[in-house]
Amino acid sequence: MPTCNSCGATNRNSARFCFNCAAPLPAFHPSADDHAWLVASLVDSEPPAATGTTGPLAPLDDSAHAAAQEEEMMEDNTTPPNDAAGPTLFAERYALSADAPAEGRVMVRDTQPWRQCWACGSTANEAGESFCMDCGAALEQRNYRGVLGSAGVDSGPALITTIDGEPLRAQLPEVWDHVVAGDRALTLLHDSGRTAIEVPLDETTALAVGLSLARLVAALHQRDMALGPITPADVEPLAGGVARLRDVPGLRRIPDDGYAAAVKSDLNALAELLEQLTATPRTTQRLDEDNAEAAEYKLPQLLRGLRTGTLTTAHELAEQFEQMLADRTRPTALRQLVGAATDTGIVRDHNEDSYFTLNLSLNNDGQLHGWGVYIVSDGMGGHAAGEVASGLAVRGAAEVILGEYLTRAIGPDELYAEDAARDLVRRAVLRANQAIIDEGNSQGNDMGATITMALLIGDRAIVGNVGDSRTYLYRDGKLRRISKDHSLVMRLVDLGQIADEDIYTHPQRNAVLRSLGDKSDVEVDVFSERMRPGDALLLCSDGQWEMTRDAEMERIIGRTDDPQRICADLISAANQAGGEDNIASVLVRFAE
Repeated sequence: MPTCNSCGATNRNSARFCFNCAAPLPAFHPSADDHAWLVASLVDSEPPAATGTTGPLAPLDDSAHAAAQEEEMMEDNTTPPNDAAGPTLFAERYALSADAPAEGRVMVRDTQPWRQCWACGSTANEAGESFCMDCGAALEQRNYRGVLGSAGVDSGPALITTIDGEPLRAQLPEVWDHVVAGDRALTLLHDSGRTAIEVPLDETTALAVGLSLARLVAALHQRDMALGPITPADVEPLAGGVARLRDVPGLRRIPDDGYAAAVKSDLNALAELLEQLTATPRTTQRLDEDNAEAAEYKLPQLLRGLRTGTLTTAHELAEQFEQMLADRTRPTALRQLVGAATDTGIVRDHNEDSYFTLNLSLNNDGQLHGWGVYIVSDGMGGHAAGEVASGLAVRGAAEVILGEYLTRAIGPDELYAEDAARDLVRRAVLRANQAIIDEGNSQGNDMGATITMALLIGDRAIVGNVGDSRTYLYRDGKLRRISKDHSLVMRLVDLGQIADEDIYTHPQRNAVLRSLGDKSDVEVDVFSERMRPGDALLLCSDGQWEMTRDAEMERIIGRTDDPQRICADLISAANQAGGEDNIASVLVRFAE
């Protein structure tokens, strides 16, 4: 038997950790004398006496030694006696408090933790051992949540023990033990150590949790079982958006005549749970043709469908969740056709506008994936300062996207997350802002810039904006501004003091209220759009939109499909209208 080098305790041959102190036990290697004794014992009828008395091959009475060791261990066992004043034991093992109910939820203490290691599940330990021989975990008395009831009752956590199928069991609470004593049964739940899911969840995470639970409920219904109501406290998150239940108080078998009612009840319970997880209020919403499409993939509409009976099975619900989740995390690939141009204009003597374009595509196994980064910046600060500022802006923003996203984005398992994409664009603009601040401080120049940028991920566009450079969406022959100018005249429009068309002639039309390089905590506007085949994005500086105006740009974009020709025509139109400022335009067309 191996002897512990730390405490000197003698352990069983198969032990890897000391039962007394949990120290790792050294691997046993017989000595030369042990080998000699073994050889002699095999050829002689009366083997010579062993030279050692402590090695595993020594001719000792192992049974007597083991009995003496077990007796010594039992004397050191700290398990409290089961006397009349103490707690009662269920199945001579689990201690229940004196005020424990005859049926229902109880907390129990395992007085024989050596029977199954709480850390690794080993059942190879023996009575009185303090540490697991397989993993070294302390075999201390532990408390467990449980349900006490009549034997043979098929409901609640006890029903889990009858369910086969590892994927399904992996989403249900882990049953630590199920013990029957006479006409009573005790079912104990293992504490995973994970906390319950935190609310409120964002909609994408809620969809992943909803999909996981809908699949669980569908599998239970196939086994003629109903889940019953659950609360956020009963749910814990696992990797990949999978949810595992911490408790199933309402789990039960469905009676033959109650299947439809049980299914409806479970679907309503799921709807109520998801409302709690997302803090979604129950509201009545009237939709017109313009916003019906946008509402199609919203979680609140799906929950209303559950309550009104539009969805009648958990399988249908799981399909809806799967479609909605894919819609948010798997953007549709669109081809991006790009044109870009810039010009000094007629009045200015140098060009302070800059642009950046990057179109990245990946075709793997016949599947197309596409990304794009498009930036326009208008520099401010005079000669040798404005062009520096705009250059720093486009480079700083592009570096963030290239360094923090695109390398990872081409991975096959990368999922789209709108919140993460919006945060990335915001951080890219902030990096551009800091680059201008740092350069201005080092050079003693009061430089600044505007910026508008678009990150394209498949058919998803995330637009960031500071200042009065603009991003437009062209759809179905109409041009719509996405970004919002941070200018004095736009503020006056918002206040109702001037009309929108007065922007172009107001004496203070060049006064910008927010720009890069002004302060480190500049506020960044971020917008989300979903592109369709035939759409186009136009990013331009104020030298473009002030000279040509929206109606003229709309007409120019609509007369050809060539993005580069459109940008050249836009520049030419701005110069023909006076060319009072530098001009920069980037146009991205989307096709199947």
